[in-house]
Amino acid sequence: MNTVNIMKRHKQSGDFYRKQKKFREKECKKNKGALLKFFESTTQRAVCERDTEASTSATSSQKAVLSSSGGLGEFEDLTNQPNELAVVGEQSESLMEDGSSKGIDILDGQDESIKNYKDIGTWPIFISDNLRTLLVTRGSKAVQNLDYKFAEVNRPRPIDSTKELKGVTRKLSPDWFFLTLPNGEKVLRTWMAYSAFKGSLFCFCCRLFEVVASDKTGFNSINGFNQWWKLNPKVPEHESSPVHNENFNKWKSLEIRLQLGATIDKEAQNVIVKEEQKWRLVLVRILDIIRFFAKQNLALRELVHLLGKYDPVLCEHLTKLKLQKKGSVSYLSPEIQNEFIHCWGNRDRTEILAEVKEAKYFTIMFDSTPDFAHKDQTSQILHYVKLDGTQVQVIESFIDFLETEGKNAEDMTKLILDKIESDGLDIQNCRGQTYDNAAVMLGKHSGVQMRIKAVNQNAQFVACSNHSLNLVGVHAASVAVDSVTFFGTMERVFNYFSSSTHRWKALTDVTGQRVKRLIETRWSSRYEAVAIIKAHYSEILEVLESLSRNTAENAATRSDTGLLLTALQLLSFLAFLGLWSQVLHKVNDAQLYLQTKGLNVHQCAMKVHALESFLVDNQDVLAANYDSTPGGDGARYATGFRKAASQHANSRRSFCWRRRGLEDRALKTSRRPTSFKEEPEWKKPQP
Repeated sequence: MNTVNIMKRHKQSGDFYRKQKKFREKECKKNKGALLKFFESTTQRAVCERDTEASTSATSSQKAVLSSSGGLGEFEDLTNQPNELAVVGEQSESLMEDGSSKGIDILDGQDESIKNYKDIGTWPIFISDNLRTLLVTRGSKAVQNLDYKFAEVNRPRPIDSTKELKGVTRKLSPDWFFLTLPNGEKVLRTWMAYSAFKGSLFCFCCRLFEVVASDKTGFNSINGFNQWWKLNPKVPEHESSPVHNENFNKWKSLEIRLQLGATIDKEAQNVIVKEEQKWRLVLVRILDIIRFFAKQNLALRELVHLLGKYDPVLCEHLTKLKLQKKGSVSYLSPEIQNEFIHCWGNRDRTEILAEVKEAKYFTIMFDSTPDFAHKDQTSQILHYVKLDGTQVQVIESFIDFLETEGKNAEDMTKLILDKIESDGLDIQNCRGQTYDNAAVMLGKHSGVQMRIKAVNQNAQFVACSNHSLNLVGVHAASVAVDSVTFFGTMERVFNYFSSSTHRWKALTDVTGQRVKRLIETRWSSRYEAVAIIKAHYSEILEVLESLSRNTAENAATRSDTGLLLTALQLLSFLAFLGLWSQVLHKVNDAQLYLQTKGLNVHQCAMKVHALESFLVDNQDVLAANYDSTPGGDGARYATGFRKAASQHANSRRSFCWRRRGLEDRALKTSRRPTSFKEEPEWKKPQP
């Protein structure tokens, strides 16, 4: 018996294993779809696109139903839904509406492998669940790039073909992004996306839910589809393929569940949404602070911490930063502030260039000047016409700063043309150009304006009237030596009082105003300086006389005071003070008028011509009335002028008498013998 028991077979028969296999398969079929029971029971219609016939481009839509039993229902055909394709992406866009309305476009840091989510060609090969959820939430509209300049592809010629090709190159047409329904209506293909990086078309849903095919050139491959001459059969074929339909259904069902909060990781998604809302509130406050101080050209200087005392959101954010380790995300570093400002600048620049492209015609203005870093910065300004209903506006917009390397006409012309091209503008649409009066820019033979006109004859050059008037004034002030001396004395007055706080206070206590300095680039500063000295001439003399008599001052100060006091009482200074005050008043009035917003070239020319006529017609009157000034201060100035003129006449008369006396004395001395033994020179015999 023991032997029989040892040799007994314990392995089951094949029939037994077959029954077990059938039982397991039956259980698998029975439990199929059990995972979907975790979803909330609801019914939601999702508009989906289908293309069932490639030749007729007929379409039908489907609906996704989450059944009451918890399972995912079948997609049934819908009719009378002509706009189903156009609504795809609108729900995803509404999810991010709050962030988009505030200019916040921050990519979730859950997947570092994707840097530019708007270009489908830069997506990683394997897409994680977190990244897939993020992309579905944002929708396909952001990655379609309908308005992009599509790449041209050379069509290969078959080796064994003798048939003539219609064209060597093919270009993608934006019409392929739309599907024509049987009733003639066009709807958007929301699944189609263009990659500027790869220059190819991709399928949005297949890229999210299907493994990338590396050995193919289809819509779900690594390189995408760019054989534009085969779009006619390939697009309908892919649109009606079972794989595409399955991935499209997965996309829409996931999108609906994300909107309803009915995913398996609902609690985790709620935590993510709350975290996003918290950071959005923090960023809105930080961005408002940065924007305000950027407009005022100021630093933050702990203002965030000050507002944190009164704002609960910032207070909570700053408190958590103190408790966390160093290096935590705070959005308060100088780098992130500069990045925000850079993003704002790019957005504003893009909007301005879009308005210029809409207006089509524009004028350019380039001007360069060295900055504090000793780099030559060239500013770019565009003028264009903006139509707002029935209102027409001429807009002047700053575009960019450019670092200038070369200063000759060829380098400047290349810089301007390259910048216009990089902005996406056509130089042939330029109708005007304006620069300063440097010879490199306005040269009639080889200047920048002539080089630009060689490219576009319609780009008429208009000189800067304000700068031209400033140069005329600078030249007029440097012609006569006495005029140069006069303005040099004006500068000495400012330097004398501004170099000492004691002297500055003594001047302001008496006059109530501060003297101005002369600025070469702003001719109106000369008018302000001349007007103040003429209005308070007697008070300035009193201050200088009191300082010269003050024994507490050192010898150098008293010496400078005496020299300046003498220079201010010269007849030439007083004469030019009266003359230039009248001339500069008219020049300053013209310069202020030329800076008025909304002026045209004709109005500027008329104002400059009126100033020229006034100076030419009234030059004798201005020279005769240089000692006349209205008001009480003018009376004191006129008294001082007459006193200086009288002193000048007396000194000149005295000088003449002294000179005549010296001549007579010299004559007598020359006739007197030098010694008793020697005869005078006039008595010596001539040879």
